[in-house]
Amino acid sequence: MRGKIMGLFIIAAGTLLLLRQLGWSIAQTISNWEFLLVIAGFILLILAMRKPVRPRLSIVAMTLIGLGIHAWGLAQIEKWPDHWSLFPIIIGASFLLMGGLYQKNRFYGVIGTLLCLLGLFAWPGVGGIPGLEDLEQTLNTYWPILLISLGLILFIRKK
Repeated sequence: MRGKIMGLFIIAAGTLLLLRQLGWSIAQTISNWEFLLVIAGFILLILAMRKPVRPRLSIVAMTLIGLGIHAWGLAQIEKWPDHWSLFPIIIGASFLLMGGLYQKNRFYGVIGTLLCLLGLFAWPGVGGIPGLEDLEQTLNTYWPILLISLGLILFIRKK
């Protein structure tokens, strides 16, 4: 079944690229690499949700979707934020949504929360969040503590 789904994905990608080469306007809009990254993420998400459920694949799928949306935003929206701290937020949101909330796995939830907080605290605009204005300098200085905490959790964790 996986071979058929991958075959359909390749056929769809080839069709879009052919339409783009022929100059069709809709193909120009949706056949960029950002859109294909989002589509690949959705296909992986569908595969991950089938029985047996694969939580790790669903996290990878959500990460691809998030990265595709971020790349699309960078290309299409002028004021889209462009800072490295968005990557831990995207990956953390994937862990939090798919692992922590959907799969009800506390470990994935903790990883997702720590990665989201790491990205948030490393983001230069954290001072614009109500309630965090006074802590901005401290958060921007000591955010690596969250990274150290995540490493310790992964190092100490028993399977």
